[in-house]
Amino acid sequence: MERRTLVLFWGAVAAAVFFLGSSWSAAGRLGSGPHALGNAAVMAVAVVGFGVTALVAGRIAFVVGRAQRRARTTRDRARGQVKEEVRDDDALDRRRQEP
Repeated sequence: MERRTLVLFWGAVAAAVFFLGSSWSAAGRLGSGPHALGNAAVMAVAVVGFGVTALVAGRIAFVVGRAQRRARTTRDRARGQVKEEVRDDDALDRRRQEP
Protein backbone atom coordinates (compact mmCIF):
# COMPACT_ATOMS: atom_id res chain seq x y z
CA MET A 1 0.00 0.00 0.00
CA GLU A 2 1.17 3.45 -0.80
CA ARG A 3 1.96 5.71 2.17
CA ARG A 4 -0.87 8.17 1.47
CA THR A 5 -3.39 5.35 1.12
CA LEU A 6 -2.20 3.81 4.36
CA VAL A 7 -2.62 7.11 6.21
CA LEU A 8 -6.10 7.64 4.75
CA PHE A 9 -7.18 4.11 5.65
CA TRP A 10 -6.01 4.27 9.26
CA GLY A 11 -7.36 7.81 9.60
CA ALA A 12 -10.78 6.58 8.50
CA VAL A 13 -10.56 3.66 10.93
CA ALA A 14 -9.60 5.99 13.79
CA ALA A 15 -12.48 8.34 12.93
CA ALA A 16 -14.87 5.37 12.84
CA VAL A 17 -13.72 4.31 16.31
CA PHE A 18 -14.19 7.88 17.55
CA PHE A 19 -17.72 8.05 16.15
CA LEU A 20 -18.52 4.61 17.55
CA GLY A 21 -17.44 5.74 21.01
CA SER A 22 -19.45 8.94 20.67
CA SER A 23 -22.58 7.10 19.67
CA TRP A 24 -22.10 4.58 22.51
CA SER A 25 -21.73 7.41 25.02
CA ALA A 26 -24.72 9.32 23.62
CA ALA A 27 -26.86 6.17 23.69
CA GLY A 28 -26.13 5.80 27.39
CA ARG A 29 -27.31 9.35 28.06
CA LEU A 30 -30.55 9.18 26.09
CA GLY A 31 -33.71 9.60 28.07
CA SER A 32 -35.57 12.40 29.72
CA GLY A 33 -33.81 15.45 30.99
CA PRO A 34 -32.83 18.94 29.97
CA HIS A 35 -30.29 17.75 27.39
CA ALA A 36 -32.22 14.85 25.86
CA LEU A 37 -32.66 16.56 22.48
CA GLY A 38 -28.97 17.52 22.35
CA ASN A 39 -27.91 13.98 23.22
CA ALA A 40 -30.19 12.61 20.49
CA ALA A 41 -28.64 15.00 17.96
CA VAL A 42 -25.11 14.00 19.02
CA MET A 43 -26.05 10.35 18.70
CA ALA A 44 -27.54 10.84 15.23
CA VAL A 45 -24.44 12.67 14.00
CA ALA A 46 -22.16 10.06 15.58
CA VAL A 47 -24.03 7.15 13.99
CA VAL A 48 -23.99 8.79 10.55
CA GLY A 49 -20.31 9.66 10.96
CA PHE A 50 -19.50 6.11 11.99
CA GLY A 51 -21.31 4.70 8.98
CA VAL A 52 -19.60 7.05 6.54
CA THR A 53 -16.09 6.52 7.92
CA ALA A 54 -16.57 2.75 8.03
CA LEU A 55 -17.64 2.83 4.38
CA VAL A 56 -14.62 4.98 3.45
CA ALA A 57 -12.22 2.55 5.15
CA GLY A 58 -13.95 -0.39 3.46
CA ARG A 59 -13.80 1.30 0.07
CA ILE A 60 -10.09 2.02 0.45
CA ALA A 61 -9.41 -1.61 1.37
CA PHE A 62 -11.51 -2.82 -1.59
CA VAL A 63 -9.80 -0.54 -4.12
CA VAL A 64 -6.31 -1.43 -2.87
CA GLY A 65 -7.13 -5.13 -3.10
CA ARG A 66 -8.48 -4.73 -6.62
CA ALA A 67 -5.40 -2.75 -7.69
CA GLN A 68 -3.10 -5.45 -6.31
CA ARG A 69 -5.04 -8.18 -8.14
CA ARG A 70 -4.86 -6.23 -11.40
CA ALA A 71 -1.14 -5.63 -10.98
CA ARG A 72 -0.58 -9.32 -10.33
CA THR A 73 -2.65 -10.28 -13.39
CA THR A 74 -0.84 -7.78 -15.59
CA ARG A 75 2.54 -8.99 -14.32
CA ASP A 76 1.59 -12.62 -14.96
CA ARG A 77 0.37 -11.81 -18.46
CA ALA A 78 3.60 -9.97 -19.23
CA ARG A 79 5.63 -12.94 -18.04
CA GLY A 80 3.51 -15.26 -20.16
CA GLN A 81 3.99 -13.12 -23.26
CA VAL A 82 7.74 -13.08 -22.75
CA LYS A 83 7.78 -16.87 -22.47
CA GLU A 84 5.73 -17.17 -25.67
CA GLU A 85 8.10 -14.83 -27.49
CA VAL A 86 11.06 -16.91 -26.37
CA ARG A 87 9.34 -20.07 -27.60
CA ASP A 88 8.64 -18.45 -30.97
CA ASP A 89 12.28 -17.35 -31.25
CA ASP A 90 13.46 -20.86 -30.41
CA ALA A 91 11.19 -22.33 -33.06
CA LEU A 92 12.48 -19.80 -35.61
CA ASP A 93 16.08 -20.66 -34.73
CA ARG A 94 15.36 -24.38 -35.20
CA ARG A 95 13.81 -23.74 -38.60
CA ARG A 96 16.86 -21.78 -39.66
CA GLN A 97 19.15 -24.60 -38.61
CA GLU A 98 17.24 -27.27 -40.53
CA PRO A 99 18.62 -28.03 -44.03
